[in-house]
Amino acid sequence: MNVLKSGDVEIAYLDEGEGPCVLLGHCSAASHKEWLPLIDVLKDDWRVLAPDFIGYGQSGPWPAEEPFSIEADVDALLAVAGEADAPLHLVGHSYGAALALEAARTLKDKIKSLTLVEPVSFHLLRLEDLPEWQDVEALSQAVLDPVAKGDDKTAAAAFMGYWLGRWRWWIAPERFKNAIAATIPKVALEFSIAIDAKSTALDYAGIEAPTLLIKGSKTPPPTRAITDLLGKTLPNVEVKTLKGAGHMSPFTHPEEVNRLILDHLTSRR
Repeated sequence: MNVLKSGDVEIAYLDEGEGPCVLLGHCSAASHKEWLPLIDVLKDDWRVLAPDFIGYGQSGPWPAEEPFSIEADVDALLAVAGEADAPLHLVGHSYGAALALEAARTLKDKIKSLTLVEPVSFHLLRLEDLPEWQDVEALSQAVLDPVAKGDDKTAAAAFMGYWLGRWRWWIAPERFKNAIAATIPKVALEFSIAIDAKSTALDYAGIEAPTLLIKGSKTPPPTRAITDLLGKTLPNVEVKTLKGAGHMSPFTHPEEVNRLILDHLTSRR
């Protein structure tokens, strides 16, 4: 892993392969390792940059004495993008997709293609006054209240139970549960983006890069609503639905997701 500075935080990132550059953004409570199956597919023909966002993997934590900045992880993604000399392809899932969407507004013509797997740009639901925002508010409280009391395991169960399903969380190995609980304080900080971010759907309408939106047929209402909204907003977009998949499709349906991503990348190479 290479390391660079973004603000006051050290950001670790993988830089592997040669060829056109692909920058990958992972979901909350994960790391660049989310994308290892895709990296294995790409590395022979593409240069892959895959950071760990603040507080995840090998990257440094957010300074405890500072209020979390909603731009912090976007700045980290932009810093890693600065390591690419030529136009790049930007790929993200969930939180990483929301960051990629925001970064694309800054990178503009440097983005050759954009692939977003269910971006959790929750603030759009708030700004558009969509009913799915109520689900996000309930989830945020289910996470933030236990974190405030130091009960990270309860917060992790609420968070991952929503995205994975309660049954899958219940049968998950304790090692996995403990690893997720360790990241939950950072996840809690990320809800400030949903509450405070001000980018509107119209702001994203200026992103001209060819964009692939991927959603699962069984994804929860908030991410379905966000994907549908962006599908109507982005000017050069294609929407693909994975039958039987939920929000965590890069983990549960990696072959299908990776095939869609690779096809989109190759067509825009």
